[in-house]
Amino acid sequence: MGLGISRFFTRLINPPPYYDEFLGSIKIVDSRMNWVEREKEPSSKENLIYITGVITNQSPVAWRHIEFECRFFDTNGTMIDAANGFTYFTIQPNDHSAFRVSVVPTAPTNQYASFKVSATTAWNVRGWF
Repeated sequence: MGLGISRFFTRLINPPPYYDEFLGSIKIVDSRMNWVEREKEPSSKENLIYITGVITNQSPVAWRHIEFECRFFDTNGTMIDAANGFTYFTIQPNDHSAFRVSVVPTAPTNQYASFKVSATTAWNVRGWF
């Protein structure tokens, strides 16, 4: 019974079709890595990475709550950091949208030579929440 209730609420929040059926339909058209230094407290500063870009939805389904996977590499191509970020906008079928994901870096700033970003999951916009 508990499994049935759980499945009901899952379908209520994110009804079919699921993004798994359209993997790769949200494409990154353009992306950039931007560094920002901001005050963490009055006497200390913190670096942040903002991955900004444009995506396109090549599916017939509108998606929301898109999750992005960001991987960061050094000059040798070794992955030195990774993060996932969520966005809370909706992208309509066959449309473009800008996005921004913020990341708190874990390695020294001079080690970040390149990055790769991809959309890993999204929710169907027909969900109730």
